[in-house]
Amino acid sequence: MMRTSQAHRSWTLVALALFTLSAWGCGGKTGARDADLHIQSRANPQDIEAGGFDHGIYSLDGRSAMTVLLTDGPIENPDRALIVRMFWRPRAAATPLDETATNATVQYIVFNREAGADSAGGKVGIYSGGGFIYPENDIGSPRLQANLWQATLTLADNSEGFDDTLGASILRGRFTAQRDDDGIIDAVRRVNIAVSEALGVPRFVSAE
Repeated sequence: MMRTSQAHRSWTLVALALFTLSAWGCGGKTGARDADLHIQSRANPQDIEAGGFDHGIYSLDGRSAMTVLLTDGPIENPDRALIVRMFWRPRAAATPLDETATNATVQYIVFNREAGADSAGGKVGIYSGGGFIYPENDIGSPRLQANLWQATLTLADNSEGFDDTLGASILRGRFTAQRDDDGIIDAVRRVNIAVSEALGVPRFVSAE
């Protein structure tokens, strides 16, 4: 009985947090962009960067895991990319959670290119961390809607001269993604090529 009560309280907290995120997203950017994410620096908590993305695709990996790729700018040469790997799906009233729970790994890649540059290169920063994803609809659907909750980010790798304006940060918000099991493979490969060219050495990014 005690375990059931604790699980209920934990899921109530999660539901309230996700309701807040959804309400915040509805008041943010709208239109063609596929995500309304927000990055808050721990060093400067008053500064919040909006993280809209132009494209969102995902693939289903087994019954309860998935990989998501969000890109800002052309998908073959993005200005920013977010790769998220969910490795288990939460189930309401079945999985007790707390505020430190995670079910996903996150990599956020930022390219600082020269003005007018059309090709990959320039400077890059790769932020890594973990967070919590709560899908709003069935994973495997043609169009996924999900919330990303309290994902921690720290700079894991960068090219020389990259300006880290975030430091340790929190990423949260809402996103949508189209299912594309085949296309995501090539899209992640393109991101890896862009990262490697910016770093000057081979570097593979994924959310695994």
